[in-house]
Amino acid sequence: MKKFSILLFATSLLFSTLSCKDNDDDNTPTVPTDINNPLKSGEISVPVKADPSFSWAPATGSVNLGDLKVNSTNEPLMISIGEGVEAGYRDGGLYRQGQLTSYPNLVARQMGLAGFDQALFEKENGNGTGYLIKKNSAAIPVFDEVTNNLVYTEKGSALMKPYSGKITDNFSAPFGGRNIFAANPAQELAYKNNFYINNPQPAYLSNTNYLWVNGYVNASLFSRYVGAGYNSAWEYAKTITPEIALFETGIDAYILNNLRGGGSGLFGGSEFAWERQILNYLKEKGTKSILATVPEVLDFPYFKWYTYENLIRKTGKPIGIQVSDVSTPAAATSDIIFLPTTNVVNLYNGNFKYSYLTDEDVIRKDEISKPEKYNELLLMWSKQYNQPLVDFYAVYKKVVAGNYVSEDGFKIDPSYPNGNFFSADGLYPSAIGQAVLANEVIKVLNSSYRAQIPLINISNYAAEMSKVK
Repeated sequence: MKKFSILLFATSLLFSTLSCKDNDDDNTPTVPTDINNPLKSGEISVPVKADPSFSWAPATGSVNLGDLKVNSTNEPLMISIGEGVEAGYRDGGLYRQGQLTSYPNLVARQMGLAGFDQALFEKENGNGTGYLIKKNSAAIPVFDEVTNNLVYTEKGSALMKPYSGKITDNFSAPFGGRNIFAANPAQELAYKNNFYINNPQPAYLSNTNYLWVNGYVNASLFSRYVGAGYNSAWEYAKTITPEIALFETGIDAYILNNLRGGGSGLFGGSEFAWERQILNYLKEKGTKSILATVPEVLDFPYFKWYTYENLIRKTGKPIGIQVSDVSTPAAATSDIIFLPTTNVVNLYNGNFKYSYLTDEDVIRKDEISKPEKYNELLLMWSKQYNQPLVDFYAVYKKVVAGNYVSEDGFKIDPSYPNGNFFSADGLYPSAIGQAVLANEVIKVLNSSYRAQIPLINISNYAAEMSKVK
């Protein structure tokens, strides 16, 4: 097992394949890169992306919400508690347009809700945390990082500019609220900042296209979400009574675990306190909610950029791997998943200076962990708490197999980099991918709560997004 699995996931689940190719994956990047950060070409300034018009969405108050609307006069309060997908994280960052096209916001728009608040980044800070723009045309990406009009108080800071609106209804952030929902986010951010200053992280944690890998964004966003007057999101949540909730958890734990080299199996002793805390809260408040299963993360394009086959073709020789529990390096085999770490990228590009890769550069067969066990728990909780379940595991499988067509006839393409479901980071959904998830949530809301929420016409939506990309 990787040496950091216990540290990171002692109270949670630890956690597999599609060939996501459009172009020849042996195309060596044709743009300059930094040997110490080889997926990154440089920094770039770009205008903040335009907001979608949402002209296609139903008018406020015009939708039959069925049993979701308890009070006949007031708009129901909907909240979202989730992770990177629900926050709108895409292209390796969180920015204003990503927030606006997150599936909770899309669902709220289709429900005709006017009051769903996301602590939206202001237009002048609309590039948010920064994000990545793919610079080359090959299937293996090289990125420029957007560094202007960010939400941080100053360059290099982890502190975000305060939000002046009402407290958010979308409590979602990369890695979710598992370790911060009940904490004081300002104190947590100060602790994390001090920790990383005094404990520089090793190179294998610096995957270029994963900007929250050090844990800052989680605390930074919750500091912005909670604002003045409350010590934690949990303290605020106790003061409200949401009628509707979208609850998604687990996917980022799987993503982060695999980014750092894997670690198989459920973690012994976990009581899933976070999940039960939220489910009990929703039960006590009488909230009508939806849970979501976890997709197979290792199906995602990110984990297909570098393969045994393309590395062998490029290097022309066996690849050695020094694993943590074996004294001598062993030759790589075709069942190993190669991660886009500095070592692997430099090996592919012919710049590798060492004799072998490390355990953190790969996921071995015995380190692969699938989400089925965790999804069984989600199904159990769904029945126990009488809350419906949207099966994102099955949805992603259908998408990845190339078999998903929207109700209006729009073909969903999972390929990378020229498909339309995954964003540039190869992990998170694009704006179109988010619309697919939103429609799946709407289907469950309609069937479970006698609502008549219209589905998003993805053809029309895609046409608009092509104008504001």
